[in-house]
Amino acid sequence: MSAITNEKVVLPVEYSRGVITGILGRSKALELGYQLPRMSTKVLKLNVLSQLPVAGWVANSATPTDGNTPNGYPKEIRNKPLSVLAWEGKNVTAEAIAVIVPVSIDTINDTKNFVDIAALLREQVIGAFQQVIDETLLFGTNSPWSDFDGVVPGAVSAGATVDWDGSAGTSFYEAISKAMEYVENSGYIPDAILGGPSLNSALRGAITPLGINVAEQGQVGNLYKHISLTGGFDTSSAFAIVGDFKRGLVYAFREDMEMRLLEEATIDDPATGEKLYNLAQQDMVAFRFVLRLGAQIPNPVNRINTTEKRFPFAVITKNEASGN
Repeated sequence: MSAITNEKVVLPVEYSRGVITGILGRSKALELGYQLPRMSTKVLKLNVLSQLPVAGWVANSATPTDGNTPNGYPKEIRNKPLSVLAWEGKNVTAEAIAVIVPVSIDTINDTKNFVDIAALLREQVIGAFQQVIDETLLFGTNSPWSDFDGVVPGAVSAGATVDWDGSAGTSFYEAISKAMEYVENSGYIPDAILGGPSLNSALRGAITPLGINVAEQGQVGNLYKHISLTGGFDTSSAFAIVGDFKRGLVYAFREDMEMRLLEEATIDDPATGEKLYNLAQQDMVAFRFVLRLGAQIPNPVNRINTTEKRFPFAVITKNEASGN
């Protein structure tokens, strides 16, 4: 990957790495999920268990009855139990996320230090990528993968949803506990709860049946809390997500971010086809950033739950009908 350089603009190779680091630090899906090694090909195949091996006592196995030893004792030859180990192929497929940022050449000329523009540009690019990644990985919004619906849609399909009435007190405590139960009964250990800004106030008002604030009591209180403040959390689809994020959600980058400087391109609105910018005619340049990322929810069978209803996440929804 080459840097962006011309008479007015210099973006070194390290700049793109800083953008990726910023995305990792801001995206809640990437922060809480597990990062696989960098993909060497477009598709990374995951070998996920679909059937568990089964062991058995040799003493309970059949003993051959086809004769005796010369001493008159039965042959102590026992058949070992047989089992099947099945694998279900799941793929992590790298797809491209891109953003184009147009900038007026006059703006660049009028800025004494291009570093100021570069810093602002990086901040906006990080925010744009982070929002798309969280919306897709958590809620399945515009997912480019046919085999990946997102954390929340997957939990809904598995029946792992808890409706909270929006009232303070034990109600929210019980909602969290029930969501944790869904995850635990699927063979996972909940490691975090994620929600929008309103999650903080709900947690402050939650108390256990013993009258102790949730932050000071038991496993529910010890669950790591993460608040999304960057626009990627769809509160209309979920008030909070409880899950085993490290084992439940995996992702990988295909390669370093690609940066290009566009100087004579025409930029159209991808939704409407309307022409937005003619860079050469309007004395503008545009920065194009492309990142390739793949994600998956492996969800293999385990000793606790081998049914299709198992899922490493559960969703708490807020019942707006309550008026709270």
